[in-house]
Amino acid sequence: MTTFLIVILSIISLLSAIFLIGIILIQQNKAGGGLGAVSGGMTESMFGASAGNVLSKATAYTVAVFLVSTLLLAAVTSRWSGRKSIMDGVMDAPPAPVAAEAKPAEEAKPAEEAKPAEEAKPAEEAK
Repeated sequence: MTTFLIVILSIISLLSAIFLIGIILIQQNKAGGGLGAVSGGMTESMFGASAGNVLSKATAYTVAVFLVSTLLLAAVTSRWSGRKSIMDGVMDAPPAPVAAEAKPAEEAKPAEEAKPAEEAKPAEEAK
């Protein structure tokens, strides 16, 4: 039942979003989009003065449908998943491995310095 509700709410959200994009693109801006200069100010008599009101009301209703469907979808999805937060999954994950610590400089000596001084002298005398 929950998955059916999620699918229905997803479809409603998607369709209202597409419809909202179309309505917003159809609307004219407050200045008339510069059409007044081209048509001699006849834009209101051609399309009717109420055309803007219908589109504005349709936009408001579509926004309300989109907002309600999206909020309901988020609520249903969060209850269905069982988690309360994204951070719940992060806290359950195993800790990341820690990189090996570097040895102090005194312990890590080059190979030549590690040899005793007695062994280094005979090699020099042989030359």
